[in-house]
Amino acid sequence: MKNTRQRAAILRVLDESAEPLSAEEVFTRLRETEPAMALSTVYRNLERFCSENLLARDDFGDGVVRYSPARRHGHYLICTGCDARVRIDDCPLSSLEEGLARETGFSIESHSLTIYGKCPRCAGKDK
Repeated sequence: MKNTRQRAAILRVLDESAEPLSAEEVFTRLRETEPAMALSTVYRNLERFCSENLLARDDFGDGVVRYSPARRHGHYLICTGCDARVRIDDCPLSSLEEGLARETGFSIESHSLTIYGKCPRCAGKDK
């Protein structure tokens, strides 16, 4: 795949983000540095990056596909009140995954973990 200025800009936006971004969020962040880039170009390149295993698709069950660097394995806490996302850096599933592979003979390729609840601010509103 040819490395273009636009492709590099898309990857840079995702690398600099602490959380996965939708195509629209990537597009919005690129408007300052790449004003001529079309939303269709962002979508096309995000899909190409996924097919090349450079990016991973994240689905938090809200109907919005988000993208993050494939090397950035992550799990999330998501607030059902304000939609805040908190990334869990340590993988709590590594030992479970290894045990399941041994027990079942599966060659596990990936996994995801998303936990839903209320952030401290939203939980305080409910009280």
